[in-house]
Amino acid sequence: MPAHPFAPGPGLTACMTAQLGTFSADQAYAAGHNHKEIQRLRDLKILHSVRRGVYALRDPYLALASWERHRVDTQALLMSITAPAALSHETAAVWSGLEILTPALDHLHLTRPELQASRREAGVHHHPGSLPAGHVHVVDGVRQTTAARTAVDIARTRDFPSGLAAVDSARRSGATEAEVRDVHLYCASWPGARGASRAVGCGDERSANPGESLSRAVLLDAGLTPTGLQVQVRDSHGLVGYADFGWLPNRVLGEFDGKAKYNLAADSPADALWREKRREDRLRALDFEVVRWTWADLLVPGKVPALVRGALARGTADGISVA
Repeated sequence: MPAHPFAPGPGLTACMTAQLGTFSADQAYAAGHNHKEIQRLRDLKILHSVRRGVYALRDPYLALASWERHRVDTQALLMSITAPAALSHETAAVWSGLEILTPALDHLHLTRPELQASRREAGVHHHPGSLPAGHVHVVDGVRQTTAARTAVDIARTRDFPSGLAAVDSARRSGATEAEVRDVHLYCASWPGARGASRAVGCGDERSANPGESLSRAVLLDAGLTPTGLQVQVRDSHGLVGYADFGWLPNRVLGEFDGKAKYNLAADSPADALWREKRREDRLRALDFEVVRWTWADLLVPGKVPALVRGALARGTADGISVA
């Protein structure tokens, strides 16, 4: 069997391992490869040019999920940019692991304090904006905006559901309500800050994922503000479980994606089904109305609010222990 046409030695392999599979032309030349060889490997579709002068193995790169490819593209950008900057917006979220709603990954995002205006070029959105020390941190050698600043930036540039999901995620990651509000106050005169105020004000770390954040945005827009999140329900036997949303005076619980939350994890699908049936029986015995919805339901305008309104109309005000 013939040797693979590209066989990086130990030095270049180490570079690729440290750089999410990428390497620069200079690193390749230092490892003994030459310009003509690199171009031939590109023509053979063995190498892919991630950015000018930065390469990766083509097939593994193209097989990546969109957010993984965004990370690799970001790595390539970091290897080629020289201007003072920090990863920001969706790129900072992806890089730091913040869960966000329908991230716009068609561009890489950088914030550069010296810029006077926003611009897009070569797949990079360059954002103007100052970067005080409290808005930036360095993780694994990469300078990026903090979770609070990232969330506020996304809330300034996206719609309410996306902004709310970003703020919720930042809060789950450890950013406090005060930190998020302080960042928003600092950016108060920046474009989109007024629209971001609603997401900042409604942010809540108890929303466990972007689907719950989107659900809450839909409910808030419909005037159906839940009276509780992650509602703990107990009966005479102890803990029944947790519900994502509660309208407690009406004895109504809401759950996104039909998932059940238990104090113990199920050991198997059959065990999960049994637990779910037991849980439903106990909730019915407590006279709760339980509403469930999925991603598909959220995409149908008015469907989830109609489900909740129907349950509220059927609900009662009789009580048992609800925390």
